[in-house]
Amino acid sequence: MSASESVLVQPDTVRFRPPRPSFPGTVRGELLKASRQLTTWVMLGVALLLFSIFALALLSADQVRTQLHASPLAWYYTVLDILLSLFDTGSGIFLLVVSARLMGMEYSSGTIRILLARGTGRVELLAAKLTALAIGALVLLAGFLILAGAFLSILVRSWEGSLHPLAALPAEAWHYTELQIVVALISMGVCILLGTTAAVVGRSLAFGLAAALAFFPTDNFGTIVLSLLTRVTGKDAWNQVSAYLLGPALNQLPVLLEPQRQARAAFAVPLVKVDATHALVVIAAYGAIFLAASVILTARRDVLE
Repeated sequence: MSASESVLVQPDTVRFRPPRPSFPGTVRGELLKASRQLTTWVMLGVALLLFSIFALALLSADQVRTQLHASPLAWYYTVLDILLSLFDTGSGIFLLVVSARLMGMEYSSGTIRILLARGTGRVELLAAKLTALAIGALVLLAGFLILAGAFLSILVRSWEGSLHPLAALPAEAWHYTELQIVVALISMGVCILLGTTAAVVGRSLAFGLAAALAFFPTDNFGTIVLSLLTRVTGKDAWNQVSAYLLGPALNQLPVLLEPQRQARAAFAVPLVKVDATHALVVIAAYGAIFLAASVILTARRDVLE
C-alpha cells in the first residue's frame, strides 16, 4: 500500500471519542441558569429594599445614636447582631429557594435527560450545581459585607463626624465579627445542601421548594411540641430530643461560640443546655446526611420521566 493510500484510509479507521462537557464549563452553565431566573433577581431586589428600610429606621433611632456616643463597643455588637441575624434569615430563604429551583427544574422540565445524554455524569452534574451555589453564596456574603460596611461607615460619620468610634474598637470586636461570618458560612452551606436534597428526593420543583421552605419552621416549632410533651408526660427525655434538631442548633451557635457576650438567639433554641462542640457536631451530621442522600439518590436512581 502506498503512502497516499494509507493517508486516505486513516481517517476511516481512527475512532474519535465524542467530546464531553468539562466540569468548569458545567459550573459556568449552572451559574448562568441561576442568574437568568427572574426569581433570583426579585428576591435580591426585595432584600435590598428591606435593607434600605432598616437603614432608614436605624438612622432615625435616637436611642441607637445615644448608645454609639456612650459605648461604641456595645453599639457595634447590637447593630452587628441585628444585621447578621437579618442576613442569616434572608440568605437562608434565598439559598433554599435558589438551590431547590436549580436542581428541581431539571426534573420538572425534563432537561436532566438532555444534560445526561450530552455526556455529563449524574454526580458530576450534582457537584457542578453545588459548586455554583457555593460560589453564589460567597458572592452574596461578600456583597452584604461591603454593603453593611459602607452603611456603618456612613452612619458613624454622619453621627460622630469621623470614623474614630469604629477605628478605636478593640480586637475582641473584630474577633466576634469573624465568628459571625463563620456562622453565616455554615448556615449558607446547610441551606444549600437542604434545598438541593429536597429537590433530589422529590424529583420535583414544587416538592423541593415546599420541603426546603417548610423544614426550618417545622424544626423550630418542634421545640414547642417537645416542651408540651415534657409537661404532659413529666419526662425530660422530650427536652433532650431538642438538642438534636438542626434549626435550634443553628440558632444557638452564635451564642455558644461567644458565651462571654450573654447574647440571645433570635429564634428557637434547644430546651437543654448544649455547648458549641455539640451544636457543631449536630450541624455537621445533618450536612453529611443531606450530602450523602443527594449523592446516593442521584447516582443510583434512573431518570425515566
